[in-house]
Amino acid sequence: MEQTDFYDLLSDLTLDEVFRAYFDCRRRKRRSLSSLKFEAEYERNLMTLYQEIVHRIYRPTVSQAFIVKKPVIREVFAAHFRDRIVHHLVMGRLIPIFERIFSDCSYSCRLKKGTLYGIRSVADMMRECSNLYQRDCYVLRLDIHGFFFHIDKNILYRKVKQVVDSCYFHRNKSTMIYLVQQILSDNPVTHCHIRGDKDDWQDLPKNKSLFFSGSHRGLPIGNLTSQIFANFYLNDFDHFVAGLDTNLYYGRYVDDLVLIHPDADYLMRVREQIQVYLKTELGLSLHPRKVSLQHYAKGFAFIGAYIKPGCIYPGKRLRVSFYRKMTALNGEWAHTRRPAEDKVLIQKTLSSINSYFGLLKYFNAWRVKLKGWNLLSEEIRACFQTDESLKKVWIKPELKRALLKQSRDKLFAPLRRHRRRYRR
Repeated sequence: MEQTDFYDLLSDLTLDEVFRAYFDCRRRKRRSLSSLKFEAEYERNLMTLYQEIVHRIYRPTVSQAFIVKKPVIREVFAAHFRDRIVHHLVMGRLIPIFERIFSDCSYSCRLKKGTLYGIRSVADMMRECSNLYQRDCYVLRLDIHGFFFHIDKNILYRKVKQVVDSCYFHRNKSTMIYLVQQILSDNPVTHCHIRGDKDDWQDLPKNKSLFFSGSHRGLPIGNLTSQIFANFYLNDFDHFVAGLDTNLYYGRYVDDLVLIHPDADYLMRVREQIQVYLKTELGLSLHPRKVSLQHYAKGFAFIGAYIKPGCIYPGKRLRVSFYRKMTALNGEWAHTRRPAEDKVLIQKTLSSINSYFGLLKYFNAWRVKLKGWNLLSEEIRACFQTDESLKKVWIKPELKRALLKQSRDKLFAPLRRHRRRYRR
């Protein structure tokens, strides 16, 4: 305790803050190998990490680089567990500040916002711009080219430092600036461990890889700081677009942009202004092939949904994933002996179906749910039942009683065998 007090005098950061960041970081991650290794001697490891930060010798360590192919191919850099603790330490202080200056038009990685909020907000914009679908308006969809991998870290650091200097009033301001500098100056490509095969990178475009971004550009996908900093990087851009015209409606989810306006020609002029702003202020550019301008009545896709006047339908990716899962359940039941007596399989099937039904309830998706339900085999549907609205699935009462009886028999079987031996 005396040692802790001594280090607290050297720094504006307390050991308690590091411990709180650790407990936040390990939440829902306690089964990972790196978390278990760190937790074996977590007090000593946290003390070492704290001393490194205090003496300004902390440096990010090795990251795990790998490729994920679903839902789309992406390059991921997973930071070491001790570095993720630092990420939580920094973001725990900066996120409340960012939230006060973020525009309501951005929906990514924000508390009480997200995909569903963004979908409904854009749908409301379309309804308001069209005057309850009674006048013409047009929807322009844009995409930023290689967004994460073209972020200029020097520009980002200047923006973060400016906000911290003007809006951060905690005593550990200098430590936060130091840690932000270490996070952004780190180039994980130079000290990463490639997990998997190097051939996995063959199908990945160069503009979506940190290995071709340069030392001062790009944020690694997979870190908490990357998601928040990427959203912050476009905050001034959000305010710029939202302030162009009172009749212009705008929404953004990461690098997907949606603009709605009664005049199609005006939207194309705005596109040119956006291109100039991104290039001169942020060093970014719009994707030349991902530009779509159409009348609102035709509908448009946005973050996993298809929005049409008065309706929000599930996107193609969600529908395909739902149908594939229902078909996969048929295969699991076909390869299981007496599946109707397998309590684990029945519970897994129930959870899988209800997870998709729970997600699809936010869309106009009755036909989608009906098709998915009909894809299930008769053997599976014989064990479950649902209502006409397909909101939820539950186990049939007779099967539930049989499973409970089966569980009781297994539980009391040893006691019955013991009684028979005693009577003999």
